[in-house]
Amino acid sequence: MPDINRCQICGEAAPPIDGQCGEITGYRLVRDPWSDGPAFLDGNLHFSCLERSDKREEFHAEFVRLVQAGHEEVPGLDASHPPLTRMGLGMAPVFSGDECDIFQSELADRWMLVRKTGPWFGFGLSQLRAIGSGDIPFSDSDVNRYRLPVDPGDEVATYGLSDLLESLGVAHRYEDATGLARVKYRFIDYYAPKQLIDYVAVAPLPLPEEARTFLAAHAKTYTPVTFE
Repeated sequence: MPDINRCQICGEAAPPIDGQCGEITGYRLVRDPWSDGPAFLDGNLHFSCLERSDKREEFHAEFVRLVQAGHEEVPGLDASHPPLTRMGLGMAPVFSGDECDIFQSELADRWMLVRKTGPWFGFGLSQLRAIGSGDIPFSDSDVNRYRLPVDPGDEVATYGLSDLLESLGVAHRYEDATGLARVKYRFIDYYAPKQLIDYVAVAPLPLPEEARTFLAAHAKTYTPVTFE
């Protein structure tokens, strides 16, 4: 089993931050192009590693298919076994540009932006409205739970985001100091016996200009999903 807390490309620690590092869960059944043998991805990816990888096109094709698929059968890892059922995100393409594609859910106010180089992030109605108003959209304020590879001790509660990444030796895998300073990081809790840290990292979403132009116009005409 892979260590899901490490980047599945470089093998180093990979705390998730929207727009900089993301997670692919095993049940999504996305094939792992970096594995020596047949495998499904289960773990985190540094987007800097993804963009430099010679396997990024293979990953991009798999991920874009997942975004658009509903429930579909996919071959298992062993040809002698029955196919597996994959649950896609069921989104439809609404924009394709030189740098990215944007997909929209038909069941909720959710969108997914996927760069041609592989990185992705999802966003909702509040972010779309911010873009429509000319503001900088930030990611949701969800709590991330991450298992650290080493025990930093109680002082982890005093760390800022740069301190945390430096202590793990992976600051070079993320944005520079100026970019990290724009992330609103907040420590929540640390459980030392299992080295689990809970934190919030509200990050500005890295929108290509072509995406910002489209979404600003889209926000003016979009009607939120309602259920009678």
